[in-house]
Amino acid sequence: MTFQPITGMNIPRECAERKRVLLVEDDRVAATVLESELERLGYVVELAENGAEAYTLIRENPARADVIITDRMMPVMDGLALTRRIKADPDTADLPVILLTGATETGDISAGLEAGAFYYITKPAQRDLVRSVLISAVRESARRKAVKNRLDNHQIAFENIDVLKMSLRRPDEVEPVASLLASIHRHPEKIIQGIFELLQNAVEHGVLRFGFNEKARLLAEGTWDKALRDRASLPEYASGRVEATMLRRTNGLVLTVEDNGPGFNWRPYLAADPSRALGQSGRGIVRARAFVFDKLVYSETGNKVTAACLTEKSYKW
Repeated sequence: MTFQPITGMNIPRECAERKRVLLVEDDRVAATVLESELERLGYVVELAENGAEAYTLIRENPARADVIITDRMMPVMDGLALTRRIKADPDTADLPVILLTGATETGDISAGLEAGAFYYITKPAQRDLVRSVLISAVRESARRKAVKNRLDNHQIAFENIDVLKMSLRRPDEVEPVASLLASIHRHPEKIIQGIFELLQNAVEHGVLRFGFNEKARLLAEGTWDKALRDRASLPEYASGRVEATMLRRTNGLVLTVEDNGPGFNWRPYLAADPSRALGQSGRGIVRARAFVFDKLVYSETGNKVTAACLTEKSYKW
C-alpha cells in the first residue's frame, strides 16, 4: 500500500489527548507504514491481522479503541464483515469504522456505507484526507462518550421531560443543543450524532447559506472552520435561526428541526452516494436516516425535517 507521509500538521486537541486506533491490516508492510504515520499524529495504535482478531479484541474490551481503521480485503474476516458485526453489536455499535481499500467500484463503496462505515478511503491514502477523517471520527466518538458520562446521573429526571424546545444560530451552539435534546432518550449516546447532523445542516446551510460545493472546497483547502466562524459573525446572517423541538410520545420521540433559510434540495442526500463517500462532506443526513432515526422526512422546501426514534414500530405521523 502506498501511503503519503503526514508531515507538518498541527495536532488538534482531540488527537493530542492520545486517542486509540485499532488498525486492521493483513499486509505487514502496509500496517507498519500506516502505524508509524498514525503515531506521528499522536494516536496510540494497536494492530490486528484480520477482522476476526480485531472483533475478538473489541468484544473483550470495547473501550480499547476510539476508531477502527480496517482494510477492506483480508482473509478469515474482511473489513466489510467486521464493520457489520461491530454495528450489529449494541456494545460496539457507536465505534466509528473507517474502511481502507483499493476498490473503487460503486457497489463496493455502497456496501461499505450501508454496513455503517464512518468513511471509505481509497488507496493510495491522501494524507490530508486521512487526518481530516480521523479528526471527525474521534470527535464523533468523543461526543457520544461525553454525553453519556454527562447525563447518566440525571437520566431519571430527563425522562420526565415531555417537550424540549431550543433555538440556535451559531455553529458552536450545535453540540450543546444536540446534547440536551438527546438527553430525553433513555440512551442519549445512541441518537446524539443523528441530532447533531440535522442541527449542523440547518445552521451551515440554512442560517449561514453555505452550499455543498462551497463547503467541499473549503474543507479541501483546510479553511472550513474559519469560514464558519467568520460568516457567523457577519451582521447579514444575524437574523438566521434554527428551532429544534423534541417531543415525547407514547411510542417514541419525535424531533423537528426548522430553519428560516431558503431551504435546499434534500433528495440526493437521503441515500448513500459513492461519489460523496470519497469526499469530505455530504454523508451526515444519510447516516442519520440509516443508523439513528426510524423515520426521517423533509418538507418540500427542505428547511424543516422531522425525525422519529420509535420504541414501538407502528407509528402514525
